[in-house]
Amino acid sequence: MLDNISILAGSKAIDIIRDEGLDLSRVKVLAGASGSAKFLVLTGIDRVLMSLLGKRTAPLYLIGTSIGAFRMAAFCQKDPIAAIGKLEREYIAQHYDLKPSKQDITRETQRVLDAYIDDKEIEGMLNHPFMRISFLSNKCKGLLKSESPGFQMLGLGLAAGVNLLSRNKLGFFFERALFCNPDKMPPFASMNQFPMNSYGLTSSNFKSALLSSGSIPIAMEGVSSIKGAKGVFRDGGILDYHLDIPFLPNEDDLVLYPHFYEKITPGWFDKALNRRPSSRHMANVVVVAPSNRFVENLPFAKIPDRKDFNMFKGKDEERMIYWETVLKKNKQLGDEFFEAVQSGKIRQIVKPL
Repeated sequence: MLDNISILAGSKAIDIIRDEGLDLSRVKVLAGASGSAKFLVLTGIDRVLMSLLGKRTAPLYLIGTSIGAFRMAAFCQKDPIAAIGKLEREYIAQHYDLKPSKQDITRETQRVLDAYIDDKEIEGMLNHPFMRISFLSNKCKGLLKSESPGFQMLGLGLAAGVNLLSRNKLGFFFERALFCNPDKMPPFASMNQFPMNSYGLTSSNFKSALLSSGSIPIAMEGVSSIKGAKGVFRDGGILDYHLDIPFLPNEDDLVLYPHFYEKITPGWFDKALNRRPSSRHMANVVVVAPSNRFVENLPFAKIPDRKDFNMFKGKDEERMIYWETVLKKNKQLGDEFFEAVQSGKIRQIVKPL
């Protein structure tokens, strides 16, 4: 029984999966969402996926925001499974005083990046035999360029209000920043819902650009030191929380999306709005997610999240034990994903996204 995972697919993808199962050679894009500690539920799937993709030669385009971008930066390393393990360990090992400043959180996030990405590896990551890494950040406009918490709060409040009227109007506050290899542009590089600029990734700006993709407003400092990209950049999840983007315009290939939820929330401001993604954008997408049954059997019957830092404030060791327990359990998700793909059972269990 495959009770611990859910497989959901968009309108084109579900017909392909029901006809032929999941042929990984048809996957052209691998996606990862924002969600901080939520990624700890997915690394069992990530490990299996990296082993299944080991002999691939066709280009695979990686796209992520925040922790999704951090995962993509593990996948395109020489030993992705070892890199996933380092990211897990260093993320879990975060330690804060009772009242950490935004400088403290920024420094600790930079420590995580430095611990699982060796500067000497970056050139190889950018020239991987088949993986083409890219990730999204947001260049801030107006009040949101300020490091003043008051100005940021006001700017975020105005953006949230505008978002109630129309998500498209968030372009008054943010400009999408797509960081990628300019010689190997991804198929989604022409997305135009919001103003966007593409910036070339190099070994000298890789980590600062990646840090910007996870720089949470208010909680962390904005990043203004990205070589080749002027401005103040913050969390890519603000506009693209769960990546409601045209991944594969006019194509019949697939987007594989290991995700912590069975639903896609377009932007950060949409979390309380029940706003749905574009069915056109999701047409080629295959989501692999933990089932409700799996989540109910986790400690506290929930997936880890950023609020755990507050719930376990001053009790980092207890938080670490909780998160490590989730890591042990998420192997079930990887095992079931492997079985579903290899046995062809995915054809029977796939559901509409």
